[in-house]
Amino acid sequence: MKKWTVALSLLLALTSCASPAPAEPDAPPEEPPAVSETASLPALTPLAELTTPAEITEGRAPAEGYQLPHIPPLGPFTDDDFPVLASELPEADAALYGLQWDKALIRWGDSLAEFDWPWLTSQQILPRLYCFDLDDDWEDELIAVCHPGTGTGVSVDELHVLEKGPDGTLTDCALPWEFFREDLSEAMSVETVNGRTYSILGAELTDITELLQEQEEGDPACIEGLCAGDIVSFEVIPEPLFYGESLRFRGSAWLDGEGFHPTLSYAAEVDAVVRYQDGVFTLSQIHLS
Repeated sequence: MKKWTVALSLLLALTSCASPAPAEPDAPPEEPPAVSETASLPALTPLAELTTPAEITEGRAPAEGYQLPHIPPLGPFTDDDFPVLASELPEADAALYGLQWDKALIRWGDSLAEFDWPWLTSQQILPRLYCFDLDDDWEDELIAVCHPGTGTGVSVDELHVLEKGPDGTLTDCALPWEFFREDLSEAMSVETVNGRTYSILGAELTDITELLQEQEEGDPACIEGLCAGDIVSFEVIPEPLFYGESLRFRGSAWLDGEGFHPTLSYAAEVDAVVRYQDGVFTLSQIHLS
């Protein structure tokens, strides 16, 4: 019995001196969450200019011997007022007369010609006449700006450049409205990147994120593009450095897509210099705002 007690004591002593069991290995660190790549805008290319052929119409000789007035009516025009003096430019000896709501007579010096122009709307914003050398040929052109388009979110000027031939005939070179609806709209785009939405034209862009939030309309993901042509205006600006004038365009474009209202969801403004030469109109110095 004594021997067994001694043996047990020795066994316990040896066990207490044995090496401790190896520790469990630490778990490998967790992989950091994957970081999504930051999206970027597409490459932007400067837009030097946009061009379009003019719509050319030769004026007709007056259909009858009109008694042309020398002063405009005192109040809004009515059917009983025709023919009516709608605009005149004494320094160029020029005037525009309304024969009907969609027919105009141009007098420029000794020349008279009729044109089928919708020159006035119910808002009765009168035509404007200018005369200067628009195409740098050392001969003045007569420029008529009419306002035939109006409505909710709509305000459209039409541009007519009149050239006088050696025999006194007048030819109208008009800037087509479709140029703005098609060519200018196609040159513009909308991109949403990293939660911000931009209108883009050439190398210029405008952040419209806050504007979309204020308008509280459709989802930016539904925007298909920008649509121009429903707000179009023209203005002649003096250029003292060049001893002349320049013709400028300014217009707006609305967001096109599900949930956005045509002619109401405006999100971009464009301005440019308008040039005309050899039957072609050109927009240059085009800027987005």
